[in-house]
Amino acid sequence: MEQKNRTERIVLIALFSTLTWIGAYLRIEFIPPIPFTLQTLMVVMAGLILGPRDAFLSQGVYLLLGLSGVPVFTQGGGPGYILRPTFGFLLGFVLAAAAVGWLGRLMGKPSFGKCLGIALAGMGIIYLVAIPYIYLLNQLVLKTPVSFTQLTVGMVPFMLGDLLKSLVIAGVTPTILLRIRDL
Repeated sequence: MEQKNRTERIVLIALFSTLTWIGAYLRIEFIPPIPFTLQTLMVVMAGLILGPRDAFLSQGVYLLLGLSGVPVFTQGGGPGYILRPTFGFLLGFVLAAAAVGWLGRLMGKPSFGKCLGIALAGMGIIYLVAIPYIYLLNQLVLKTPVSFTQLTVGMVPFMLGDLLKSLVIAGVTPTILLRIRDL
């Protein structure tokens, strides 16, 4: 029985790493010309479904695959990706997945409102990592000073997209979680 649970965990971790990879390439131009990917949706779903440890591992595997050169990120992969402004989002994925998983464990019976709050918290954590990363990268490495306020305002269209993704997550997750618990 223990071997089966371990195998299931490994499969689910790999599945959500793969779904995040696929989500990087599923682009939707909700507010043209700004492309939205489904990565953040997969990150939050990983947290809600897998729990803190396995969600952390799923996004950690995703991050390590990309840094090792596997083209899992929206624009490829490799260690040089660390110097891209979007790398802060990828770091945020790992932290957000774990935090969402932890909050999901505290949720009790899943509902639209609870899942929406947790999804929004997860999205917020991603931005709390990404915006300072972009700011520091611009200041220290790229030597192109941009104010923190400008960066935050520039993220508003992406935040609107993540709000829509959070609504989708809140709409489907309670049913998924209840079905999983019934298995």
